[in-house]
Amino acid sequence: MILALLAAAGLAWWLHREGLLLPNLRRLGVAGGALLLAMRLVATGSVVAGVVVAMTGVAWWRWSAPSKTRRDWAAARALLGIEPTADAGAVNAAWRRRMAEVHPDRGGSAEVAARITAARDLLLKR
Repeated sequence: MILALLAAAGLAWWLHREGLLLPNLRRLGVAGGALLLAMRLVATGSVVAGVVVAMTGVAWWRWSAPSKTRRDWAAARALLGIEPTADAGAVNAAWRRRMAEVHPDRGGSAEVAARITAARDLLLKR
């Protein structure tokens, strides 16, 4: 059990350094708690109950994942000014064109530049 807690602490430290801990804290907490409880149940001989708790944790993890809705895709395309049928080359070209307009080094806003980059990343991950 101590090793599991040390592993969880190490994972939390790494997630914090990557900037992924706070946005996913509830999701990680519930799934991690279910995993620890499942491990404890299996260690005490309640294998079936441990498996049920572990599967519940996995279900929570999958259910609570942030979804990319069609509205997100449409907003990203509108921000870059491209058509729904645009390929990766068109997405990158639109990103370069928009970044040339709004880059902070050219008097633009860092926030707008970050939103444009996030839109490009979303469209390229399809």
